[in-house]
Amino acid sequence: MSRNISRRSAIASIASAAGAFGMAMRANKAEAWAPGPDDYTPAPMEAGRTPIRLAMNIKREGNESPEEMIIRRRKAGFTATKGARHPGGNKGEPWHSMTMAEREEVVKACKKQDVIIYEVGGYTNLVTPSTTQLQKNLKALAHCMEVAESVNCRMVGTVSGCCNTNSLIGMHPDNWSPETWKRLVNSVKQVLKDTEGMKAVIGMEAQVTTNIDSPKAHKRLMNDVGSDRVKVNLDPNNMMSLARYYHSTELIDECFDLLGEDIYGCHAKDSYIIPDKQTVLVQEVCPGKGVMDYERYLIRMSHLGYPRALEPEHIPDEQYPEAIAYIRKIAKKVGVKIYGD
Repeated sequence: MSRNISRRSAIASIASAAGAFGMAMRANKAEAWAPGPDDYTPAPMEAGRTPIRLAMNIKREGNESPEEMIIRRRKAGFTATKGARHPGGNKGEPWHSMTMAEREEVVKACKKQDVIIYEVGGYTNLVTPSTTQLQKNLKALAHCMEVAESVNCRMVGTVSGCCNTNSLIGMHPDNWSPETWKRLVNSVKQVLKDTEGMKAVIGMEAQVTTNIDSPKAHKRLMNDVGSDRVKVNLDPNNMMSLARYYHSTELIDECFDLLGEDIYGCHAKDSYIIPDKQTVLVQEVCPGKGVMDYERYLIRMSHLGYPRALEPEHIPDEQYPEAIAYIRKIAKKVGVKIYGD
């Protein structure tokens, strides 16, 4: 069927099409240039009044007593500690090798030295498709919650895990499926039920290779589980991707805007992409050697309601002094206080 088109209608149609084309081009440009020039302008923010506790993983050296272990860390300038990277076995130093009396000695030493144990590591796969292995993992995580209770630790850190049965955080096409998400929610609910009555929380740590890969994923998990005992063990570096590489300030702001006081502990490392390679490998490096906006990170931490621990990790042993020195330098530059100084 033919119809007459007026000049006004034709012009309106052309304008509409041009507008749609322009929107499409802008959308395509935004998508194409997501890792490019950062046009995000952070709101000006001065340092808050809350100091930051510097943290370091602890492990007994030689025949030292639990108290001597805590004193050694305190003398080095650390007012927060973490222990037991893996649930169960001798890998879980120091807690799994201690008697209850020795744990009590740790608690007394921490109180005397004004040191907190901010995290007990309980890193295990909560979404493995192996039903038998999953139940073993959940039992191990529940045990780590018991350990945390025994040393007055508020948080057990863990990750979502992956569908690769031979890995903890490896890539797998089913990692982001609805079924895997449901398995994660059910796993967390089971551990919380098995540890009902405890104060210790599960502090989920992001890994970009898993379904907890962003601040929004953290928030959704807390909402879907529906328990105040699901919190955040924050590591912005673990959410880093090519698209976020030049947008770390925006990433940090999103973390603190969305998660806020649900952040129970913070990790410190940096992100670096080798500049002369054809493919992309986002590497973990010592704080100060990458693109992470540590000025913003420390300032946002200083606005939380009470002092959080910040722990450098996953760097060579000889680089820890450099990492701590860098954090102190940035803190001094932006006016953030270090607890205990």
